[in-house]
Amino acid sequence: MSAPEPQRPQRPPLLSPTVLKLAALAFAVGLLLFLLVWLKSRHDYDFYKADGTPAAPGQVDALPAPLPPDLAGNASGLRVVGKDSASDVAAAPTGDQPRLLEAPVRPVAPPPPASQPAPTDSDRAIPQPLNSPAPRYPQEALRMGAGGTVRVRVMVAADGSVDRLELAEGSGNRYLDRAALEAVRRWRFQPATRGGQPTAAEVVVPITFNLGGN
Repeated sequence: MSAPEPQRPQRPPLLSPTVLKLAALAFAVGLLLFLLVWLKSRHDYDFYKADGTPAAPGQVDALPAPLPPDLAGNASGLRVVGKDSASDVAAAPTGDQPRLLEAPVRPVAPPPPASQPAPTDSDRAIPQPLNSPAPRYPQEALRMGAGGTVRVRVMVAADGSVDRLELAEGSGNRYLDRAALEAVRRWRFQPATRGGQPTAAEVVVPITFNLGGN
């Protein structure tokens, strides 16, 4: 006969039956409470106003008042001003009111120049020399044997003095030209006249340097 197999020792359960029963009971109680809360919230659920007070059953928020006629067609709230409406123009802000444009000022034409007196038979068109000392013959031109005629253009002022002068035609020798300009600059003239009044005028004066006469 074979020997009987030894019996393995049985492990004790992790949780005792009492603990399992308590856990099942607690789960059942929690499930029951959840169902009760859910049912209650299903019947009492309603919207709330912004101030936290519950809305009464059947209460509807008041709709906004209708817009005035002049704003009904403008969604942005800006007032539409009619073209021919005087009241709308009067109610517009000060910065948007039409302004009157000033008429452009026309420039005033300058006064016409004073008419010059008409010439008479006694008028002088060309100034006449009154005091005309002879020029000095340059020594450089004498040594070179140079001579000739220098023409000097002179602008004579109304008082007979020399206003300005320039060389109209040279002699070909710079020493003679310079001596002629220096001499005429010291001259005095009888000014030209127009309508009996002295006036500025221009005259060309010839100065001749002649070796035979010196």
